[in-house]
Amino acid sequence: MKLKIISLLIVCLVAGSAAAQKLPKPTQLPTALTEAERAELARGVALHDAKKYDEAIAVYDAILKLNPDAVVAIYEKALTQYEMKNLNAAMTTAYSGAKYKSEELPLFYGIMAHCLDDVGKPDEAIAVYREAEAMLSTERSMKPHLANIYYNLGVTYVRLKKYSEARAELKKAVENNFSYPSPHYLLSVVWGNTGYKVPALMAALRFVSLEYNTGRTGPAAATIETILKPAEKGPDGKTVINLNLAAPKDEGDFGLYEMLLPTLMMVGDKKDPNKTEAEKFVGALSSLVSMIAEDKDLPKTFVGRTYVPFLAEMKKRDLVPTFGYMILFIRGNAEAKAWLQRNDDKLGRLFTFASEYVPADK
Repeated sequence: MKLKIISLLIVCLVAGSAAAQKLPKPTQLPTALTEAERAELARGVALHDAKKYDEAIAVYDAILKLNPDAVVAIYEKALTQYEMKNLNAAMTTAYSGAKYKSEELPLFYGIMAHCLDDVGKPDEAIAVYREAEAMLSTERSMKPHLANIYYNLGVTYVRLKKYSEARAELKKAVENNFSYPSPHYLLSVVWGNTGYKVPALMAALRFVSLEYNTGRTGPAAATIETILKPAEKGPDGKTVINLNLAAPKDEGDFGLYEMLLPTLMMVGDKKDPNKTEAEKFVGALSSLVSMIAEDKDLPKTFVGRTYVPFLAEMKKRDLVPTFGYMILFIRGNAEAKAWLQRNDDKLGRLFTFASEYVPADK
């Protein structure tokens, strides 16, 4: 009973903190850290990582005593308080940090919303994001921060299993910052689980082009490889292609592509039986991207405005084969590793293209 009362008290305190005041307008400017303060901040982060939270907070407080406008220290303090499950303190600290126009701004909003989410208040968390959206959308310089807000909204809706709403927010995140990897990753997952096979593939391709060496990269590369794998043969020896006739079409009718996907690697078998599996995969990816890039009938939906032009530009620069080998390398393919070692210059061009690509304004 005592634990229930304490839990209820935490919920009331956190919800009360959110309801008591609206989000502050980010008007104040942060102060840069001195070299000594940067060293201390690094020490605080190391203490946080070692789960020595009280010691970490003491370090951040010492920095803030000398430099009250050190926003990065305010953020690290709020994050540590959140990890300690001291949600009311985390809310208060994050609120103070949200008064500054800084790179950490969306992170402060995220901490406040996560605190509410954690105590079973998803509607209040969404309200925080909506209020942040209303403030940030009035200023063009805040556009990259909006992407973070929309992404976190998408995460909240996924937790609520509201996948239509999640897709809508994640698409807005992509439109506001095409170089932000996380929305592409989650959009690929959500699309993949809701019947959008080809859009899921395209989102995974964009994600891997941006984030090629993290814990999320392997699953995304596996998604790409799985979607392109050859169709299996039935007991009678005939190729079996399973189509989802109920696949949603609001991003375009990709039925033809879904039918062709399982056959693309099989084409290599007939044209050149000596091709390796890696060569077949790269050929299949190249064929798919060529078809998408040259398809004038694809509607200008979100997918048509974002992922299609990206893949078309990659084809134009002759970078698709390199991308294919990079995907296989991520999957642990030795042949792909050797190919990339021989073509290091092409891999460098791919990285540069992927990081610098910006969709044309429509």
